[in-house]
Amino acid sequence: MSERNSITLLAELAFAEPVAETELLALAAVVGATRQEPGCQEYAAHVHAEDPKRVLFYERWQDQAALDAHNASAHLATFRSAVGPRLAAPSQLSFWKRLD
Repeated sequence: MSERNSITLLAELAFAEPVAETELLALAAVVGATRQEPGCQEYAAHVHAEDPKRVLFYERWQDQAALDAHNASAHLATFRSAVGPRLAAPSQLSFWKRLD
């Protein structure tokens, strides 16, 4: 499959309080499980350098089908249940397509 079919997703989460140990454990669990998914090319979580209430996921998927499977995964549902109540706002998603 061509890199041109790949999807890059930036997902930003805004927590009500600085990310704590509970959220760090949930982040580590979802990252580890997601990296094992078919079609996952890259998946990383980042805490903002100056605002510990913000987390950014950088994701690269082989194609839309791989992203759809991720969105339906049990480990993502578990993550959403764990951190959802601590979010200050809905997640901000932006989708990107590779040019070359």
